[in-house]
This record gives sequence, structure tokens and C-alpha cells, in this order.
Amino acid sequence: MSKDKKKHSGHAVQTYTENPYLNYALVGVFFLFLIFFTTFKITGDDDVFWHLATGRYILNTFHVPSTDIFGFLSQGQTWMPFEWGWDVITFLVFKAFGYAGLSVLRTVVFMAVFWILYLILRKFKVNVLFAVVSMFVLSFAVIDRLTPRPHIMSYLFFALLLLIICRYRYFDRGNHKVLYYIPLIFLLWANMHMGIIAGGFLVFLYFISEAVNTFYPKSVINSEIKPLSRKELARLFVVLAVSALVMLVNPNFFQTYVYAYEHTKMKMLETVNEWMSPFSARGDGFVNLLYKILLFTGLLTLYYSARKKDVFPAILYVGFALYSVRAMRFTVDYVMIVSPFVFISLNYLFESLKNENLKIAVSKKPFLKSAFGLFLIFLITAIPGNKLYIEYLKYYRVTGIGINSDFIPTQMFDFMKQNNIPEIGGRIFNHFGTGGFFIWNFEGKQNFIDSRNLNDDLFGKYQQILSKRPGFEKKLDEYNIDYAIYLAPDLVRDTKEMEQTVISYFCKSPDWKLIFWDDKSFLWVRNIPKFKELIDKYNYEYFTPYNFVFQKQVLEKGLAENLPRIKEEVNRKKSEDPQGIILSAFLNTFGNKIK
Repeated sequence: MSKDKKKHSGHAVQTYTENPYLNYALVGVFFLFLIFFTTFKITGDDDVFWHLATGRYILNTFHVPSTDIFGFLSQGQTWMPFEWGWDVITFLVFKAFGYAGLSVLRTVVFMAVFWILYLILRKFKVNVLFAVVSMFVLSFAVIDRLTPRPHIMSYLFFALLLLIICRYRYFDRGNHKVLYYIPLIFLLWANMHMGIIAGGFLVFLYFISEAVNTFYPKSVINSEIKPLSRKELARLFVVLAVSALVMLVNPNFFQTYVYAYEHTKMKMLETVNEWMSPFSARGDGFVNLLYKILLFTGLLTLYYSARKKDVFPAILYVGFALYSVRAMRFTVDYVMIVSPFVFISLNYLFESLKNENLKIAVSKKPFLKSAFGLFLIFLITAIPGNKLYIEYLKYYRVTGIGINSDFIPTQMFDFMKQNNIPEIGGRIFNHFGTGGFFIWNFEGKQNFIDSRNLNDDLFGKYQQILSKRPGFEKKLDEYNIDYAIYLAPDLVRDTKEMEQTVISYFCKSPDWKLIFWDDKSFLWVRNIPKFKELIDKYNYEYFTPYNFVFQKQVLEKGLAENLPRIKEEVNRKKSEDPQGIILSAFLNTFGNKIK
């Protein structure tokens, strides 16, 4: 690193030549961090599984359905899997490489997204340290949306659109051929994810910006941006019109978008966190805080736009700020699309400072870059043991590959497979969070409900049974339900769920028998002849989570009148789940009575 001195405002200022290898190392460490950061187990994300099941169905039948095929109550009702392209790709990846392949695919997509954003920032001469810190902040702002689902393709397409727009508008004005990639992006996007609507909004705002420059050239006098001629603007309009047309190249054409719009009007979405306002009481986590910081910091883009005589960042900010306040799920779209210009605006303000020594310390001297690189390495070491998530962020996430069996009922599903429960049973009542996992594990079988959120009627039927609303028992008979599963990941922390939901009914009714349970899940079958063999072999008559918490008198009676049966049930649970929390609590309470 070389340094010399120059005069600036009457003071001697040291100048440094950047060490490119330190820059490469800092960027490399960030992307290493990103690899670790995007490698975590599937937890509480049932969507992943019904997407895989959909891809499998399409490849097996060579048909993209337009009506439901996965639910017995909703069979034949309208369902358009507009993300079918992602479903097919991910199933093929899974078939070849398993869950590890899905994890790698997710990581590759996000590395591409952040690399494109890094290129954009560097094109605008954002210094390397500031660019890396910006991407670091952005990575935490999108932490909720790092799951391997089709929305991540929207983030990739957002980044590609921004790259094309920035290249054409700011750096290679005469190269209109780069615009021809936009229709191709929209063609792929139309079969991947409905984030394409936000993508259309993005290019619409961009066209408005170019039209302002063309028809009101005085507004951009002294701007570095050359206004397009009317002929060039017409070419851009044609490209974007073609992009709009290719959006219709999907299995259900325009009806796809009608269906997607109607989907957003469902009343049940009012109960889903991601459809709530980011300013609601539930939006108080650190992720939403980062969104709000980026939202209000985005006001700086208005200043940047005014100083640079460039309306595009201002229009982009206003448009997507209004778009994002509608629901939490739209906040990440804002973060991905507008944040690059927020960071560019911040960098512009920083470069406007008169303190040259400060600017050199940040952009050229090695200390801050080295310190931040070491900080990233420290976080990398904290990820494998989940210290970053559990201890530092107080955020539930488990690093690794595959399924988090502490949250998804893999043990119960293994039991169901070993004992052919879906083959013996007819119709299942399943918890909302297990419907996708069910149709993925049992090809050809139909569930009661899943997280596709098909319609309010189905959700109402589910809620009637789940919440034990009047007449729910008759509905179980009417729907011919003969076995039921329930997932309660917070069971050991919030036992009230058992009393407040249909769990209590199934556990107390003589018409139902509990044949499997663990610290998070339950499996009941009807007390009917076809299940007799399973009931005789596996029924828990005394030792159940519900009895232990709410009906200890049943346990006391069993200990007094049928001790061998209690021991048999406890020993079975010891063999199945020796580290179980409920088992441990039971042994601490009654262990001396079953010795």
C-alpha cells in the first residue's frame, strides 16, 4: 500500500492506494458468510413439500392442473399452480440430489442475487467496504425469506432487471440490445412466481422515468443521463409491451392473474402473519425493524434524485414504499428493489463530506475492512452451532441440510409409513402445517387441508373442527374422517394448545385412540374394526401428554389399577423417544411409582 500527502483546504491529507487483494478477500469472506447463512434445515415451512409434490405430479402426468388434486374436500375446485416451473425444477433437483440439492440451489440463487447487487453498487462507485456492509444488512433484512421456495426466483429476477435498467440508463446508453433480455426474464418468471406483478410494476416505473426525461428534457438539464429520443422511447415501450404479452405464456393464460388476484382477497389471509401490515402489533421483530429503517432511510433517495437530476430513484422509492406497506410479505420486495438506491444515496452523502481523511479511512485504509472481515469470520464460526441464531438474534433457525425433525413430525410420519396408516385409513384430518408434508410422503393420498390456502370455505371447515366449534363432531362423521394427525411444535412450551384445540376431544373421546405421540405431534385412529390390530398394539390408554397435563387422575388410576400397562406404555416411549421432554417430566413426577 502506498501513501503520500496532498493539500486539501489548507491541510495536509494522506492519500492511500487501495489494496485490491484486501478488497477481494473482504468480498470473498462475505460470500462465504452467505453460503453458511443460507444453509439451514427446513423448519415449519410446509409449502416446500407441496411444491415438491406438485412437481412430481406434473412430471408423472405431463399435465399442469387447473383444479385441486391434493385435497378430498377441495377436489375439483379451482387451483392454479402458477409456480409450476419452480415445482418441476425443484423436484428434479431433489430426485437427483435430495434435500442437499435443494439447499445448494437456494444458496446458488442467493449468491447470484447478491453478486448482481454488488455489481450494481460498484458500478455506482460505492466503495467496497460500504458495498459489503450494505449487502450484510440486506442479508439480515431478508432472513425470513431465505427458504427454498419459488419467491427466491423473484428476487433473482428483480436483481437482473435492476442490472439491465442501470446498465442501459446509466452506463451503456447506446446499447439497446441489453433490453431484449427483459422479455426472456418475464417469460421464465410467468411460470415461476407471482412476484412477476412487482416486476411489471418495476419496469412500468422505469418507463415513466424515461418518459419524463424524454418529454420534459428541461427537468434533467445538467443531468448525467441523456434523455431518450422518441424513437428510442418507442423501442423501450415495445420491449416492455412484449414483456407484458409473454406474461400470458403460462398454462392458464390471463386467468392465472385473475386467480392470483382473487387469492389475495381471501378473508383467511387476515390470520396469516405475512399478509398483515408491517406496522401491526406483530411486526416488532428485528427483521421488520430493518425494513422500517430502510423504508425511512429511503427518503434519502429523494435528495439523491434531486441532486443528480434523476427521477428514477425517487419514483422507484415512492412506488415501492406504498406497495410495501400493504403487507409484510411485500416488505422484502421493497428491500430487494429499492435498497440498492438507498445505499447508493448514503454513499453519495458520504462522498460529499469534506473530511478527506475519514473517507480515506473508510474506503482505502485496511483497518476497517480488516475489522469487518474478521467480524464476518466470527459470525461464520457462530453459525454451525446455531449460536448466531439462537443466542445472538433470539431467532429460531437450525443450520444444516434437510429437515428439522424437532419441528416437522418426521418420527410420526415414519410410524405412519411403517404401519401403512394411509393405506388402512380412508380420510385424514390433518393440521394445517402438515398437509404438504402428507401429500409429499404419501403419493396419491389426499389431505384435508394444506398451506396452499385454497379458499375461505375450506379454511372455515378446518377451523370448525380445529377449534371445536358447535357441530364439529358431526362434521368428522360427515367427512368420513377415520384418522387424524396434529402438529404442535410449541407443545412443551404452551400446553394450553391441547385444551383449546381438537386435541382434547380426540384424547378424551372413546371413539378415538391415540397410537403415536411425541413432544410435538399426535396420531389418532377411530376405534373401529379396521384399526383394531393397530389399537391393540399401539394404543396409549394412560400415558399421554394430555393426561399428564390435564387429567393426572387418569394416570393415578392407571398406576393404582393397571401398573403393568402404564409400565408398558412408558417403556415404549423410552424406546421411541428416550430424550423426550414430556417423558422426562413424567418420570420426574411418577418415576418412583413405576420402578
